[in-house]
Amino acid sequence: MKIYLLKRLFSYEIGSNVKIGRAIINCKDVSIGDNVSIGNRNTFSCKSLKIGANTKIFSGNLFLGNGEFSIGENSRIINNHFFDLYNNIALGNNTWVAGRDSQFWTHGSIHTKTATKDLSIKIENNVYIGSASRFAPGTKLSSTNLVGLGSIVSGNFNTTNTIIMGNPAKIVKQDIDWRQNW
Repeated sequence: MKIYLLKRLFSYEIGSNVKIGRAIINCKDVSIGDNVSIGNRNTFSCKSLKIGANTKIFSGNLFLGNGEFSIGENSRIINNHFFDLYNNIALGNNTWVAGRDSQFWTHGSIHTKTATKDLSIKIENNVYIGSASRFAPGTKLSSTNLVGLGSIVSGNFNTTNTIIMGNPAKIVKQDIDWRQNW
């Protein structure tokens, strides 16, 4: 019934076999792919929400602001993470925000007032993000990287097949595909 109402009353695009628990979706534009699962206690309040097919968003996550949030196909967001959508956040395909309590910030610097720099966060495909990681405004991560738990990530990481960790986060291991060598 909930999905029917979201489609009819708000003109949201929702694919087949989608499950939405006790969650709040308050976005202007919504596109949800097939076989998506959204758990309980999630709040989406943003300009645009795009969720790729076969993605699972577990419980207790907050997506707040007037920016755009997108996550690719076959991705996961586990529990109790925070996404500040003052600017945009894009997560790629097969990307996991694991564990709990990670935070993604897209405002808070002088550039917020002056609007002289894009503070959006972009994380490409096949990235694993460990629990309690923090992302500063404007962070960019290339594909096939692992972010160690509790890391404070800022800036651009243009390399692939690395393990990134620490405060501040830096590359600690190169030429490793975390998907095969976990």
